[in-house]
Amino acid sequence: MTRAPLSDADAPAQLDATLRAWAALWPGGTLLGDIEHQTTADDKGHRHWLVRLRAGSKDVLTIWFALRQRTVHVEAEVIPAPETNAEAFYRYLLVKNATLREVHLALGPEDGVYLTTQIPVGEVTVDRLDETVGALVTYADEIFPTAVELGHPSWRRRPQRG
Repeated sequence: MTRAPLSDADAPAQLDATLRAWAALWPGGTLLGDIEHQTTADDKGHRHWLVRLRAGSKDVLTIWFALRQRTVHVEAEVIPAPETNAEAFYRYLLVKNATLREVHLALGPEDGVYLTTQIPVGEVTVDRLDETVGALVTYADEIFPTAVELGHPSWRRRPQRG
């Protein structure tokens, strides 16, 4: 048995149902809007879902799920490329990357910083999604304030929530 078998024709419906069952577990007000789903595949044959969550220091965390041939690729943008102080910004992120569990930092479009992971299609369960999304939210909240301070000093600091 292969750990990441090829997905089949039922995989999009199964992933959609699992995402919706997972979303039903989140407390009211945390999930912003409904799960968005692109019903047609992109040019690579991947299907996509989008979830927006209320996050702490970042306010909103947008998470993309892409059903690929053998895995579900999960990613969330943490912060755009730095305006200044790039060396310290990327050094901080690289050091932080070594402490992350289940997810990792990566550069995405226009050098934005993303948290990413992949889950084998056969391992996508409500519990696994909950662990993965929980890690994304936690790490984005940990990383965002320092990354803003280092790479985006022109952004206004928001007042602390009490």
